[in-house]
Amino acid sequence: MTEVVLALVAGFLVAALGTPVGVSGAVFLLPLQASLLGVSGPAISATNLVFNAMSTPLALLRAVDVRARSSELVIVAAACVPAAVIGAYGRVTLFADPARFRILVIAVLAPLGIQLLVRAFRGPRAKDTGESPVVRAVPLALLALVTGAVGGTIGIGGGSMLAPVLVAVAHQTVQRAAPLALTSTLATSISGLIAYSLFDAFHIGTPPAAPVWHIGIATGLGGIAGALLGAAVARRAGERVLTLLLGTSATATAVSYLLQVSH
Repeated sequence: MTEVVLALVAGFLVAALGTPVGVSGAVFLLPLQASLLGVSGPAISATNLVFNAMSTPLALLRAVDVRARSSELVIVAAACVPAAVIGAYGRVTLFADPARFRILVIAVLAPLGIQLLVRAFRGPRAKDTGESPVVRAVPLALLALVTGAVGGTIGIGGGSMLAPVLVAVAHQTVQRAAPLALTSTLATSISGLIAYSLFDAFHIGTPPAAPVWHIGIATGLGGIAGALLGAAVARRAGERVLTLLLGTSATATAVSYLLQVSH
């Protein structure tokens, strides 16, 4: 019972803080699962995907509007299905070793934390109301495949990595990148959950691989409530404060993982 309550609170907090600045809270659940919630092995990644699968649809429905290109959404979703299977297989085999998994998490968390800190100190950019260029199908599919595979391995989906690349490299506005990133996260999470469950059932790779469902569902329910509160939190605390807080948390978590690897 205590684990469920902790999971609810954890999911609520990471979603409430992450949603307003466009960052998946799943990445911040990784250390909490191992230290507070008693989840271990590849099941950590799989349980994180339960959080994403539950908390992402609401955000996706709010992000997708008439400006979203349906063809791009389909390409991203289609690429993320095999990407999630590849990522899940990598997690139960190559990255089942805790040291290797920590290195992968550091490689994702450190750039994310630095990016958020830079954004916080630089301040918000002027809103871009221009028309984003069309992203070509093959580059978009390859990008979604790579980010989806890494996201499926760690258990964060692919959106947290896909969105910054779309904005910086493909010159998409944040409004255009958001539905693509959320589509990547949702498709990766659902496909990854199926893959992890099948790998566990057929004893492929290192166990445990199946998600700890009661923990994942609790974090997901907390995440839904936290996402709803996120907009109000942003208005009161300000996007810059939240961005600074998340950037500091991501960087500090990356440093703690780095210290574990060095020892």
